[in-house]
Amino acid sequence: MRIFAHCLCLVLLLSAGWMVSPLGAEETTAAAASTPTGKILFVDTSEAGKTFLATINPDGTGKTRLTPSYFNIVFPKSCETSGWMGFTNKTPDMKSEVYLLSRDAKKIKKILEGAALEGFSPNGKFLIYTTCDMKAELFVYSIESKTATQISQNLRVTAADWSPDSEWIAVSVLVEDGTNDLYMISTMAQGIIRLTQTPGVDESFPVFTKDGKYLAFISNRNGENEIEYLDLHEKKFQRPLIMGMYPSVSPDKNWVAFEKDGQIGISQGDGLNTKVLTAGRTPWWIR
Repeated sequence: MRIFAHCLCLVLLLSAGWMVSPLGAEETTAAAASTPTGKILFVDTSEAGKTFLATINPDGTGKTRLTPSYFNIVFPKSCETSGWMGFTNKTPDMKSEVYLLSRDAKKIKKILEGAALEGFSPNGKFLIYTTCDMKAELFVYSIESKTATQISQNLRVTAADWSPDSEWIAVSVLVEDGTNDLYMISTMAQGIIRLTQTPGVDESFPVFTKDGKYLAFISNRNGENEIEYLDLHEKKFQRPLIMGMYPSVSPDKNWVAFEKDGQIGISQGDGLNTKVLTAGRTPWWIR
């Protein structure tokens, strides 16, 4: 993998059209009959003043805490290949710490300070983090060598996710008008692609589907936070009418986990069959 620091910005603005069938017609048809599988990694907020990293089954059963309590856990992530799990903890003095957990959650170690974890590379050898300062730059960090490489330049990155083929990192960026737009940064020296340019509209926290064909993200385009999809091939938006934030798409692409009003919920990809699972925030769907 060739990581680069100085990128050529290619503007790719999207069609205003909207596709009807979320995440593809074939997947939507299958979703109607599917039962969600895997587990959901999330921040358990059920005890006042405490946060725990936990998992829960998508039917709401089997909640299991993986860590002792921390002051303020945010945005847990995991890597299926390596088994690594990770999260950012905000301390009482508002500092940020990044922790890694082993697959069985028996080993926990702090690896970074002054940073926020954004995700893992598909092969599990790297993670991505943003700096917790005014610059908010994005870095790739080698877990083995403990070295970091900056891959953004003058982009105030608010969230990021690594594509399944490892070639792109989708990011949301704070722009001049105080809102977020979506970009993709190549890890193969192919430049930066701007996906959206929507003054006055926030589009943030993009995540890839497991096949890399779509992004799910938060949008307030219609006045409140909801989940939208972007077909990366057709360059079309999809609006499934899922009210909430911080989406994570199930491995089979038929379900979406999200946070709304301090609770973890799931919904079919088309916005139907919504269920509330438990008190918590920032879910991450795992196998």
